[in-house]
Amino acid sequence: MSLIHLQGQLICTTPEDRRVVLSGLAAHLRQSLGHPGCLFYEITQTEDPFVWQLDAGFADRHAFTAWQQATETSEWASRGIRHDLTPRPAKPEIGPETAADPRALHQLLEAAFARRAEADLVDALRASGDLALSLTARFGRACLGHCAFSALAAPFPAWALGPLATRASLRRQGIATTLVQAGLEIARARGIAAIFVLGDPAWYHRFGFSAEAARGFISPHAGPHLQLLNLTGTALPKGEIRHAAAFADLDD
Repeated sequence: MSLIHLQGQLICTTPEDRRVVLSGLAAHLRQSLGHPGCLFYEITQTEDPFVWQLDAGFADRHAFTAWQQATETSEWASRGIRHDLTPRPAKPEIGPETAADPRALHQLLEAAFARRAEADLVDALRASGDLALSLTARFGRACLGHCAFSALAAPFPAWALGPLATRASLRRQGIATTLVQAGLEIARARGIAAIFVLGDPAWYHRFGFSAEAARGFISPHAGPHLQLLNLTGTALPKGEIRHAAAFADLDD
């Protein structure tokens, strides 16, 4: 299933139509932004006072269709104000977090895990300088997913993967997989020899992570959920590994 990007114009032909748009704009925005599956929704006035530009994003075709049905009875639609709008399939943009992202990422992580621990962990990693790579999945103004990689002490250059999260309404669309794959490519390019992860072996196996490969490393997290992905293709020396200090608070 694909994201839906809706763009186009809302066009009035009479001063009365324009009055209707202006009087109902705030209510329409609240209704749209509150609709399940609406990721962002913006209407801006163009230089022409009778034309507005619309830019909106929806989780999938079903969410877009449901929004259409919910809003088609509004006064805007009943007056026949022309909508020159085009819905198109879209994909999220994957890239490093920006200076404007930490607040949105905190909210995303807190909602995804239904607690603050993981969100606070990423904030602490960032503050301590241990957040080696912070990747986001974006769609317009919306933050859809996040994948953190942090510095990890090991006998070779290594990172720890996690936390990893996507919006609940967008799970099973491949966003988490795309984030991890992008992070692994960057890790290889930066000369990282291996990635460790604490998570579900059945899910991380698709990338080549293995609990067997992590066996023998000394760590308080040693066990069936500690997995290793060797990025070098050659044998790695065993030894002690230590996650960043911020992980100690997550374990408490």
